[in-house]
Amino acid sequence: MFIRLENVNYTYNLNMPFETVALNNINLEIEKGEFIGLIGHTGCGKTTLIQHLNGLLTPTSGKVYIEGIDICQKGVNLKLIRQKIGLVFQYPENQLFEENIFEEIAFGPRKLGLTEEEIKKRVYEVLEMVDLDVSYTERSPFSLSGGEMRRIAIASILSLKPQMLVLDEPTANLDPQGRSKILSEIKNIHDHYGITILLVSHNMEKIAEMVERLLVMNKGKIILDGSPREIFSRHAEQLIDIGLGLPQVTQCFYELKKRGKSIKEGVLTVEEAEREVLKKIKALANNLQK
Repeated sequence: MFIRLENVNYTYNLNMPFETVALNNINLEIEKGEFIGLIGHTGCGKTTLIQHLNGLLTPTSGKVYIEGIDICQKGVNLKLIRQKIGLVFQYPENQLFEENIFEEIAFGPRKLGLTEEEIKKRVYEVLEMVDLDVSYTERSPFSLSGGEMRRIAIASILSLKPQMLVLDEPTANLDPQGRSKILSEIKNIHDHYGITILLVSHNMEKIAEMVERLLVMNKGKIILDGSPREIFSRHAEQLIDIGLGLPQVTQCFYELKKRGKSIKEGVLTVEEAEREVLKKIKALANNLQK
């Protein structure tokens, strides 16, 4: 088991007048190579949860294990843990600070004590991973578009060769083209490099298309854990009740089903919807010919 959380609780401002329970008895296991989505309302505990995965926060109670090591124990090398679990916060471009892109990406590997030859190799490798040309290395990060800056921030984390990449709303405030490019690169990083991905997002459509496993949080708890198809089809009413809703296509088919139409449940993508509609049209045409 790569990551295991056991009965994890976390309270902000513990034993103070404004104490707030952020995590409530979280139990979670993550295997290497998984592509996981995490959804839930703002304030439900998503960001607090992911900060426990590399020791930025430690539980008020409970245990967090990374490859069998209890990272809350005294003396644990958290620097090594954070190399394994790369965390990309919202608006990571705000953390860019070097004068050019080469130095920005090289900062982490240089701190690891790598040779200049090894550093150069890593910089070029991760630029390819985020689909940016090596000609970018001499440019200032601040001369780039918002989407490109975000990809450089992700490349800076990838330069540490993490086993897992945790991304907190990586497409927030980007235009449609920028969102599409970022998500495409994240999918590519998982599919071609085998890195475990945990993607926090409010974009139900993209979550449904991209991830293999979906976690749903509400009021500090993981209330659902399964495949996107299972969760969006079997638990549609529950998601609607807590105000999360469904992907637009799934919502449309859900409403048709509620109105008594004989139609497939759990349709997640436009392509699936098109196939289902064409199948129904063909069946109707065949009935009319009889």
